[in-house]
Amino acid sequence: MAIFQFKPIYKKKIWGGGRLKFFSAKHNHQQLTEVGEVWELVDRKEERSELEVPCGSMNNLHELWLNKREEIFGKKSPAGSHFPLIIKILDCRLPTSIQVHPDENTAKIHGWEKKTEFWFFLDTAPGSFVYLGFKERLFPGQLASVIGKKEIIKYINAIPTSRSHGLLVHSGQVHAIGGGNLILEIQENSDTTFRIYDWERKGGDGHPRPIHDREAMHSLSLFPYTPRLLPPEEISIIEKSFALKRIELGPGQSLLHLIDEDSFMYFFFCEGKLLVEKKLYEKGQALLVSADHGPLKITGIDKKNEIVAVYFP
Repeated sequence: MAIFQFKPIYKKKIWGGGRLKFFSAKHNHQQLTEVGEVWELVDRKEERSELEVPCGSMNNLHELWLNKREEIFGKKSPAGSHFPLIIKILDCRLPTSIQVHPDENTAKIHGWEKKTEFWFFLDTAPGSFVYLGFKERLFPGQLASVIGKKEIIKYINAIPTSRSHGLLVHSGQVHAIGGGNLILEIQENSDTTFRIYDWERKGGDGHPRPIHDREAMHSLSLFPYTPRLLPPEEISIIEKSFALKRIELGPGQSLLHLIDEDSFMYFFFCEGKLLVEKKLYEKGQALLVSADHGPLKITGIDKKNEIVAVYFP
């Protein structure tokens, strides 16, 4: 039985930077300028989360997955050569591009990767919002005429955001994150994103970033969608690839978490200070607890202590 911590991987984005260093002392250093994503847990060929402390000869998430899959990740671990989830922090100073990820059927046909994701709002600036889903039925001809143009915005729902709330983003749904949002994102292991509109801005090379009109046409759901921002007390999600729940503890309140052999538990500490196995953790820190760990006691220290727990359904 073991508890693991991983080193963060920082990614600069043209829309990134601004709130992360104020969120957690873990990220309070100079190199955060324009950092838009922090990959907290990832197992891809191009990036692999490194262990803070090696586990024998194993140094990263990929090696744990290959060598100790059932012991660490549980009996519900799916087949595959890579850990199937990515967990990120998104720090959006400016809006992300309007984009889409292909659904499962479309991804299979074209050899792409599907991606459903969940956004938990760690912090939000006054007046912040996100875009998700079309307001009305669109037809292919309509869509083709507005891809790459600002006009597409009028067809997409804009949802005001609030701290400690959540939003499920299914693959195939048009979406974007507005500026002023700091988000914990739990997603399927995919980096397939098709850009639909990018606010007339230029990339790091001084040229407009490409618009993926053909791919987006294949991937987008054109039917109306009514998104619902989940309040804190309703955040308990079970999807095909991942499950998660929000936990809140008051000062001195303890939770005895009975981790079983079915799945690991990944705890991200969103607010407060918490005592786990007699060790103190603060917001912004995270733990992956192995499936064979057994009971785990977590005790809140501050007035409000908030956790997002992720596991296999």
